[in-house]
Amino acid sequence: MSRVASLYDLQMIDSGLDSRVARMRQIDEQMAESPELVAARSALEEVSAALTAEQARLRQLSHDGDETSTRLRTLEKKMYDGSVKNPKELGQMQEEVEHLRVRSKSLEERTLDAMLAVEAAETEQAKAQEALDAISREQEQYHAGLLEEKDKLLSQAKVLQVKRQRAITELPWADLQVYERLRRSKAGVAIAAVRGGLCEGCHVAVPATVMRQARSGTELTTCPTCGRILYPLGEAKYTAFDHDLDNIDR
Repeated sequence: MSRVASLYDLQMIDSGLDSRVARMRQIDEQMAESPELVAARSALEEVSAALTAEQARLRQLSHDGDETSTRLRTLEKKMYDGSVKNPKELGQMQEEVEHLRVRSKSLEERTLDAMLAVEAAETEQAKAQEALDAISREQEQYHAGLLEEKDKLLSQAKVLQVKRQRAITELPWADLQVYERLRRSKAGVAIAAVRGGLCEGCHVAVPATVMRQARSGTELTTCPTCGRILYPLGEAKYTAFDHDLDNIDR
């Protein structure tokens, strides 16, 4: 195998590694809570707060109603048990009783309204909880799929790492240094295949003289346009890494 073919094999391994590492990072980002889940939780918190407020209002109205009823019964008893003889005092008590009766009726109506409001708020809370549960289940399933995918990618990356170490040992040190330098400066792609006379690194036609030099395989020939090392396809062990990566020896 020529020098450039060996480097192209290494490039394919590195490209396979890069794509898997990038996807694993993307998966880590996708593991965050979805906007839908955040919105559903916020909606539940909002209706729960509304329910709490309505329940507090109902408790206060019930308390006020109980106090009013107790006071009303006490005054009515005094008025009719003969314990109060003073006409003026009886008149004042009568006025207070009338006032308490009006207040009691008003409290009863407001308490009924509050009970209906609590019932409506409970219904809204149940709906919000159901929506949150559904979205949570959906996200859990989605996350489980992502984790399964990440485990597979991690296993494949480990295989590619072994392949990379093996490929490096077969390369001249000087060629490897050139390759690594180009990888850093060319967005991870140091070797560009040539298909149909076009450099796949920059998609510009490669001059015939440069192609002849690249095919000779005696030197590392770079693309005049993008500066990547050119590789006329035909000698590489792998042209893609879609095959089964469970086999390290492949």
